[in-house]
Amino acid sequence: MRITPAVKVILILNLVFYVLAYWVTPMVPLDGYTDWFTNFNALHPVQSEGFAVYQYVTYMFMHGGFLHLFWNMWALMIFGNAVEQQMGTKQFWIFYLVSGVGSALLNQFMSFIGIMPPTFLVGASGAIYGVMAAAAFFFPNAKLFIIPIPFPIKLKWLVAGYFVLEFGQGLFAVDRVAHFAHVGGLVVGLIYALVWWQIQKSRQNRTGYNQWTSSSTYNSRSNSYSGSYDKGEGFFSKMKETFSGSRKPKMKVTEVRETNAADHAYNERKRQENDEIDRILDKIRKNGYQNLTEEEKAKLFDASKKMNS
Repeated sequence: MRITPAVKVILILNLVFYVLAYWVTPMVPLDGYTDWFTNFNALHPVQSEGFAVYQYVTYMFMHGGFLHLFWNMWALMIFGNAVEQQMGTKQFWIFYLVSGVGSALLNQFMSFIGIMPPTFLVGASGAIYGVMAAAAFFFPNAKLFIIPIPFPIKLKWLVAGYFVLEFGQGLFAVDRVAHFAHVGGLVVGLIYALVWWQIQKSRQNRTGYNQWTSSSTYNSRSNSYSGSYDKGEGFFSKMKETFSGSRKPKMKVTEVRETNAADHAYNERKRQENDEIDRILDKIRKNGYQNLTEEEKAKLFDASKKMNS
């Protein structure tokens, strides 16, 4: 499995925080308090003296144990790669943090109105549930096997089931799990994905350019995701292969053509054009279509017209 850039950094940060919390700082107590690192980074109830605004970010890199960390990071790798490829790395970072902060705010709000008691909050679960919601929005018909269920379940129904389960447990379960943080992550992640999708659609309609991004952003909502990013068969890889195909001649080039100066100049110009298209497509894969310059959009649009002429 090839891990996308933002997902890789998030995995590393969570592992570093885990090592610091459980292996390093307990051996270096602060004022006799061995859990000072966890206490410093966990999200405290707003009404408590230990509350700080920065904890809305740091709490999502803390975990209550190895299994808590393992399952969150496993889910991040399964769903995060697909969502980051869809949004672009920079946008995925914003999305991930907004989902984590939003899940914490809903959890605190439910505590404020008395639905649940005030609690400390640690874990990436809220942000991960947001990633799951976005994955279900972009790839609703992707099928997953969930142990012990003996048949595959579409991602949209899986996430809907999680929402109902977490909401019900938040109301009635008596445990130490922040169920409403999970609900918050699902809601915020879904809203963010919907708004982002509408913005992309509006931009593409306004510029009149939607041929190469539509199959990835819009049509993908009716198709399943089959791990094409890992296999190199994703949208951008296919487009890159399409544009680069002219550099792989299917017929043997004759010696006469090779010595023709005009043909040589033509082939060199085509090679440079193909290299430029490759660079633009790589930029879309990393940062999203919205980060292209107007000149780059025009070049890609011209190339698409040539392919269909």
